[in-house]
Amino acid sequence: MTPTAAGAVSGALAAAALPPFGLWPLGFVALVPLALAVSSPGVTREQTVTAGLGFGAVFYGALLHWVPFTTAGLIPFGAIFGLLSIVVLASIGALQTLLLRHLLNHRSVTFLSAIPAVWVSTEMGLEYAGPLAFPWAPLGLSLAAVPAIGGSAAWVGVHGLTLWIGLVNGGVAETLRSSSLARRYAVAGLTLALAIVPAAVGLMEVRALEVEALPPVLATQISVSREELMTTSLRDQRVSDALEGVLIDAIDLGVAGPEPRGEAARIAILPEAPFGNAWDEGVADRIAGFAERLGVPVLVGAHVRSEPPAAPSRPRNALLLVEPGETGRVVHGKTRLVPGVERPGLLPGSRGPVLRLDGLSLGLVICFESAFGRDVRRLRSEGADLLVNATNDGWFRPGLPGIGSAAHRQHRAHLVLRAMETRMGAVRSSVGGELLAIAPDGSIDTIRPVGEEGVAMIRPAVSPDSTIYVRFGDLGGLAGLVLLGVLSLRRRPTREDSG
Repeated sequence: MTPTAAGAVSGALAAAALPPFGLWPLGFVALVPLALAVSSPGVTREQTVTAGLGFGAVFYGALLHWVPFTTAGLIPFGAIFGLLSIVVLASIGALQTLLLRHLLNHRSVTFLSAIPAVWVSTEMGLEYAGPLAFPWAPLGLSLAAVPAIGGSAAWVGVHGLTLWIGLVNGGVAETLRSSSLARRYAVAGLTLALAIVPAAVGLMEVRALEVEALPPVLATQISVSREELMTTSLRDQRVSDALEGVLIDAIDLGVAGPEPRGEAARIAILPEAPFGNAWDEGVADRIAGFAERLGVPVLVGAHVRSEPPAAPSRPRNALLLVEPGETGRVVHGKTRLVPGVERPGLLPGSRGPVLRLDGLSLGLVICFESAFGRDVRRLRSEGADLLVNATNDGWFRPGLPGIGSAAHRQHRAHLVLRAMETRMGAVRSSVGGELLAIAPDGSIDTIRPVGEEGVAMIRPAVSPDSTIYVRFGDLGGLAGLVLLGVLSLRRRPTREDSG
């Protein structure tokens, strides 16, 4: 097998491990063909680069095939921008293989240490790239499909899961490359232990998890077509009518209102920025009226402008809290704008503090922000006990036949990982997406599929104990960076050393 073919095979295996495909066990062997190929004698730098590009093209092409179709029409030359984004991300595969080859061939490092160091470090680079940050497809995301096995995320975060997957890949590669039978058996035994022990720790973590019930909340879901979202005036009217319908349903069903049947919800959660220009043109008053009728505060997304308005003024994507008898106040502004898509038309907002209501402390994130584990960790460390993710997923194009939308599956997996890392429940309210309620162990309590409209009474929970990840930070990511630094500084053994 040529290095380029090996890279493509590894890319296909790694992509198959992540959502929407969900074949998570493949992640533990996905990088082996690529690592063996680029470390083989006689492989040139050029072959290493093409192997990495083959990996990146297949990996990101399979996972992000929906991006060009989604960006088409959203921004000028949107489809071309989407394709170029995949090309840029694919080039990261070349960087990964060059680093891997350098460590293996010029620092005489084993696969066991080189693979996890390279993959964790490059994933960290994608997360800390400032306005270009796009931490959408870390290998650790594959374990959102099996929250019990990935329970060690509460210790080391998603990058720690990638570190674990990389170690097992390295052990398999080292086993296959070992020249002596005794060493092969020894490395195989170590690899088996590396695969089993973190899984056992995760299982014990989940089984020992204690949770406390929180007061109920209302989560809403509406379905608005992409074509309607593309026309601002039509979007505002369509969304306003849809939300009015589901809020009236909430009152009719007796889950909210002056005299609710059963325990009353403490807040009604509406989706991300369903309103464009119409917030100050009557919509705010209508939402305030519903807050009055519901008898609870309403959390709603909207595009808001500076006060007093700046010239020229671009809006901010924000969440507002509308309490009965009030007009609403901004409680969180979206800080993580989708690169190249939102920044041309929106200004970054300012991260709001934990929103404290009667018996609830809400950590707020808008859409894409759920991909940033460190932001959610900060909210949890500041006292949040429920993660609220308001989204507008109506932009996503339909998915693959028989598999569904890759974008929706990947978006869901990020929210599951945030619950696994912080051990607080999570709720998602969406336009054109899923309505979700996730338990602190990462299991899904409530899910309503894309295309439905309605309201759900959610009874969330939280673990009273803070996790190691929350208390001490991203230990998995830090371990990967330190490991790469140590390996890069390692002196290459000389002939005299061998003698």
